Amino acid sequence: MHIEPIVEHTPEEAPGDEVQDQSTSIRSVKPLMAVTAKLEKRNRNQGGQFLSKIGMPWDLNDDVAIDFVYEIEKRFRRKYKKFGVFDNGRSAISRELNGYCENEDVYSPELFISLGEGVMASLSVEADEVNAPKSAGGNIVFMHYLRADREGKGFFLVMLLEKTSMFDFDDENLQPEKLEPINTKAIKQAAMVDLELFTASYPDNDGEAYLTFIEGSSKAAFFKTAMGCSEDIDNGRSISELDRAITDFVQDKALDREVAESIRSGFKALLIEHSKPNSQPLTLELVQSRVDRILPEDNEAVGTFAAYVNDNNFKVNQWFSPTSPQAKGVGKIDILGENNSYTVQVSQNAIGEVESGKPVKLSPAGDYLYIPIHGEKREEIFKLLGRDPDRHES
Repeated sequence: MHIEPIVEHTPEEAPGDEVQDQSTSIRSVKPLMAVTAKLEKRNRNQGGQFLSKIGMPWDLNDDVAIDFVYEIEKRFRRKYKKFGVFDNGRSAISRELNGYCENEDVYSPELFISLGEGVMASLSVEADEVNAPKSAGGNIVFMHYLRADREGKGFFLVMLLEKTSMFDFDDENLQPEKLEPINTKAIKQAAMVDLELFTASYPDNDGEAYLTFIEGSSKAAFFKTAMGCSEDIDNGRSISELDRAITDFVQDKALDREVAESIRSGFKALLIEHSKPNSQPLTLELVQSRVDRILPEDNEAVGTFAAYVNDNNFKVNQWFSPTSPQAKGVGKIDILGENNSYTVQVSQNAIGEVESGKPVKLSPAGDYLYIPIHGEKREEIFKLLGRDPDRHES
């Protein structure tokens, strides 16, 4: 898909409850469609039910609207997220979204409004069924946009926002108005669909996790049910993704070998601590805290690990609890020989150059690992080769 040049916007960031991005890079977005809806509960003498109203499509040539799209997407990206797929057993929204994606005129305002109305109908029904409080309502923003770093159909984002926040809309057509000072708690609940992954996986959910979800206010928990969100990423996946993220992080930040090894050891120790019975679940914030304890105080990487994980889309759940085998399995490399002729598992921190003093050494050409053998295994290997373990060449 051709992506036209995208204007970058860099509103000032303020401290808050989300992961702070200390990177200078900006991930730009190109809005295609956006509309605001309103979910409100009537008074008891009016029946007490939730009613919805959907506004007019945003004028995406307006600077305020463009800033809204950028700001909302940025805030979503930096929140702690869960990943999954639509629950096929209860998600009518997935069918409507599939119909929207299949239509040749996918950017039609009429189709987009129809999709928004379908989502709002589900939200209203679910809010009524659980008798959600009046405070659970708010402004719901629907956005379809492209990102400069990804080709394809783009992303569909649904976000339930506080009515009194930096995100304010006019009463008549629910068009975005001037941005107010940033309120980092504005997002109650949100769901984002990677449309490229969704269409490749629908309806069997046999591909990657295409749904990203943020849980905020418990008063708006009906949002998750109405959207048909079901988590698909388990604890093991979160841990392996963090293990991979640490490897990339220490390389991208050009950390020296000693610091890198300490970070890997510290992460493993943290997992082992939280794998014990009755331990509290881990969060990305706790992992960053452990990484920061190891980094030199004046290192530019301090305080950036969580944002690095989120910005690079490593799939880590908001909370995760490692098992003992999962904790002990991190920081290792599995080496598989051709035709499965051998398997070797080596700790990353045990590998070094020939003169490094590490127990496992990489040959100068990089095509062999030299692994020490001891005790009974050494004698067993000597016998296999027909050599006397007591009379071998040095």
